[in-house]
Amino acid sequence: MTQLETKAAQISTKLLRYLILVHKSDTSIKFFTRDLITMMIWLFIMNAYADNKKVNIEDIARAIAEGTQISKPSLRLILENAKEKGFVKFTHNQNDTRSWIIEPETIAIEEFNKFTRIIDTLGIA
Repeated sequence: MTQLETKAAQISTKLLRYLILVHKSDTSIKFFTRDLITMMIWLFIMNAYADNKKVNIEDIARAIAEGTQISKPSLRLILENAKEKGFVKFTHNQNDTRSWIIEPETIAIEEFNKFTRIIDTLGIA
């Protein structure tokens, strides 16, 4: 039988403890790690923000279509819930007033930075 390497077992234990701790509070990490689709949305928004790209619902839908199927109403609902919780903001696109630019709020950026520092200390990245 194949064994889990020691380092993999340590990372698994630490990450599990961290995620259990995170999911006891109402954070953006908890919100965006509840399932794979929501996590893909979260990572796309964060990557776009890091690259100074302005993204809208259409951009997100196209980007995550490779890995999952989600309807635009479902995507919109996830984003609206994230907005209601204060994790993302919608601003009017100056070039197309029918479109909304979606960006992370400050709290989501701070929590994401903390999350990635913890991931880095685990040796996952």
